[in-house]
Amino acid sequence: MKILIIIGIVAFIFLAIWIAKRNGVTAQYKKDLKEILTKRDTPIDFGYKTVWIAVKTNDKKRIIEILDLKNTQDANWKSGIETAYNDGIFITPQIGEWTLVVGMQLMRNGGSLNDLNELETKLNQLSSEFGEAQSFGTHRVVEYHHWMKSVKGKTVRIYSYLGEKGENIKIFGEPTTAETGLNLFNSLSKEAASDSYWEREDLDYPDEELVMKIAEEWSVNPTKLSQWNDVKDELGIIGN
Repeated sequence: MKILIIIGIVAFIFLAIWIAKRNGVTAQYKKDLKEILTKRDTPIDFGYKTVWIAVKTNDKKRIIEILDLKNTQDANWKSGIETAYNDGIFITPQIGEWTLVVGMQLMRNGGSLNDLNELETKLNQLSSEFGEAQSFGTHRVVEYHHWMKSVKGKTVRIYSYLGEKGENIKIFGEPTTAETGLNLFNSLSKEAASDSYWEREDLDYPDEELVMKIAEEWSVNPTKLSQWNDVKDELGIIGN
């Protein structure tokens, strides 16, 4: 009798888990689900260990359409940044002429070539409508870094590097003014075919601080948002 009761309890537990998974909901998810805050607050600095887009517009509706975001809703900075650093996307309030879109979901495959190509396509779509769009990414754990710029629907610059493998993923275009004086490592170059190239000491390797420097010269350095005076008093939007 006791064995039958135990079997029944185990069966019930497995059934409950199966139903939860079938519905796309688990007890853990319910426990971790937080209320999305909509009380207006002040900008929150971000930038490290994430990916973001900067686009010269405040047309959030069109950004949502181009990026094909789902389940969108208003959110303040606190909830927005928390969402971006978990499993969602946050479209910030307007910062000067720029709006930022932040979240690792922008690169779902860990910074692969396919990720970069998809991101490049989105930037070209955004810049064809709004004049200019950029993307930046950095993650110190694997030493991943990238910066990309698109103007009037055309890519003008891409530099990406994965330090974990010691190689570049994609490079395109001429270095911008923000990169003046740098002799950036390029494993995709003809010179890199020679063993001596890898031993050179005059090459510059990107890091997260360089990503922030370029972002600041191109548009907005998100690690300094709390210092900005020209941030629109409005809510942002989260989605996935």
